[in-house]
This record gives sequence, structure tokens and C-alpha cells, in this order.
Amino acid sequence: MDRTPAQPAAIVVDAVKLMPPGRALDLACGRGRNAVFLVEQGWSVVGIDGSAAVMEGIDPRVTTRVLDLERNPLPYENDSFDMVCIIHFLHRPLFGEARRVTRPGGAVVSAIHTTRSTMNPKYTVAIGELRSLFSDWEILVDREDQIAEVVARKPA
Repeated sequence: MDRTPAQPAAIVVDAVKLMPPGRALDLACGRGRNAVFLVEQGWSVVGIDGSAAVMEGIDPRVTTRVLDLERNPLPYENDSFDMVCIIHFLHRPLFGEARRVTRPGGAVVSAIHTTRSTMNPKYTVAIGELRSLFSDWEILVDREDQIAEVVARKPA
């Protein structure tokens, strides 16, 4: 099986242009397409997924951890990461955890299908919902159609 990760999400590519490299957390990282891209851009990356098998063969420069993101809080202190990515994985309580572990001046980067998409509605956000989760943060990127994409910076 080819374990080469696919291209990174466009929102992650856009986000790295907005901030210097630091420590990143890629939630529901899957085969590591975003985590590997971040490592290649100079970031120190932790990738978390619920499946060890999916992460098997991921670039060894990415620190991996198996964790059921729907049942467990993130095992990190407050303000631990400069960037937290949640790409195409919807578990609403995870956004509160992402906010908690993001350092002041750091960012949450997210892309989630919206109700305008053909995705099962159970896995979609309403129009404006993703942006509203960060209404008290600085929104650096905000795009929305079939996919809602946000880069939100935590106040310093």
C-alpha cells in the first residue's frame, strides 16, 4: 500500500504563510498529509488519530499518538501549541480543547464540510458556525461554501 501522504489542505498551506514555525498539533491526522507538510516547513508536529493502523508508516519526524478524540480530552497543558489543525473531522467539543491548548498568538486552523455540501449532515457545520466558535479571536482567514475554512488567532 502506498503510504505517501496526499497534498496538504489548502487552509494549512495558507496558515503557514501567516506565522513562523513552532509547535503544531494535527488532530485526526490520518495518514499525515498536513503533519508532514508542517514538518517540511520547519514545524515540530504531534499528530493524533484514533487509529494506529492509519498512522502506520507516517513520516518519523512527526510524533504520533493514538487517542480517541471523541472520548478523551487532549493530554496537553493549556497553551501548549502554536498551531492546532482540525481538518475534516467534526466533534464539536474538540474545538474547546483546541482553543485551550493553543498558545496566545497561536492559531487554530480548521476546514469542515458545511450543510451546503453533499456530506452526511451529521458531519457538517451550519453556515457561519465554524467562524462563530472563534468570534472572540482574530479571524485571519475565513472562507465558506461547501467547506468552511478558518484560521483564527488566539489573543495574546
